[in-house]
Amino acid sequence: MRHFPFKVVVFCLVITPILYMITLSGCRDYLEKKYLQKIENGFIGDSSGLLNGSVHIEDRIAKNIQAIINQDTLIRIAKLDLEVQVTEGRGKIIYPIYVGTDGFQEDSLGYYDAQAVADKNFAILNSGLKVNAVLHLDHGSFIANCIFALYSGMSLLIFFVFYRQGSKRAEQEREAQNALIQDLKQNLKKDEMRHEKLEEDLKRERSELFKKIEQVEQLDKKYQSEQKKAKTNEDEMFNEIIGLEEQLNTYIELKKRRDVEVDELKSSLEKYEQRKSGRKSRRSEVDFISKRFKTLYKHVEMSRKALNGFINLTEDQQIKAEETIHQLDRDPASVIVKRKVFSGKKHKATCFEVLFAYNGRLYFMNLPNRTQVVVIGTKQTQNKDMEYLHNL
Repeated sequence: MRHFPFKVVVFCLVITPILYMITLSGCRDYLEKKYLQKIENGFIGDSSGLLNGSVHIEDRIAKNIQAIINQDTLIRIAKLDLEVQVTEGRGKIIYPIYVGTDGFQEDSLGYYDAQAVADKNFAILNSGLKVNAVLHLDHGSFIANCIFALYSGMSLLIFFVFYRQGSKRAEQEREAQNALIQDLKQNLKKDEMRHEKLEEDLKRERSELFKKIEQVEQLDKKYQSEQKKAKTNEDEMFNEIIGLEEQLNTYIELKKRRDVEVDELKSSLEKYEQRKSGRKSRRSEVDFISKRFKTLYKHVEMSRKALNGFINLTEDQQIKAEETIHQLDRDPASVIVKRKVFSGKKHKATCFEVLFAYNGRLYFMNLPNRTQVVVIGTKQTQNKDMEYLHNL
């Protein structure tokens, strides 16, 4: 029952009467309009007989409407209840005919005035005729039963389709469960066979272990006999070992002392070589950068303090600082100056502070035909750099 389409059943039970009512109402409206138009087009017929007074207009309309209803196949087969009413402009009912006493007397006496009939027919035609058609399409009628049967069949078909799908899914699940059960049985058989094999292996290993234990016991007996033989020379060997251990301990202490002295000499030598190589490498780097700036930037002069500060920058900061130096060399006026700084104790020279890479600081002064970069640093070295500028 898990795959039974309950939702589809509810949907079919709900949608079938709804569609039935909608279709029945639409069919009623459509047929009313159809038969109204058909009657309006043919309920008068040939008007020559009406104008010459040979026939009453009520008889002609009744005859034509009855002929239309009798000749219609759908009305005849489905036995439709079509109510038609024709009225003139003043509201008098022309069809269906209700015969009065006057008309009955005229017909009984055989009196017939063609001119009066023609005038009456003309007056009625001139006042205008209005046709009203009402189709009574109730529940239980032929068309209603056909519509209900159609939607019921469609609902059953939809239910059958979903029911077949659910049955297939249920069957597939049963097959999958059966296959899983078969796989579990096969795996269980394999596990049992594996356990039996493992039990046999354990028994075989147990027997081999007992054999090894017997061999070990035999070897233990041999060892005990050999130990008894070697016990006679144990005292002499023990005294000799004690003497050798004392000599070894004295040698180890001497070796430790010498190793400590050698390590101290090595560490002091490495520190000396590091200081020596560091000074040489930093000096060579400063010289290289100085030559490089002199070659690239002809109008900029770099101080030793500025070169050392440039080396201490990170790679990104060095790129931004060199962009500023490039601007000073090409167009010093395009460089954005943050503030002026006065350097020197006696002669107050004007230096300019430039920011780069957000945290970098560059201080330069304008000389005739060139620009001198005095200090390059960062925000962390700003206090030391300002002190250096004031002491120039």
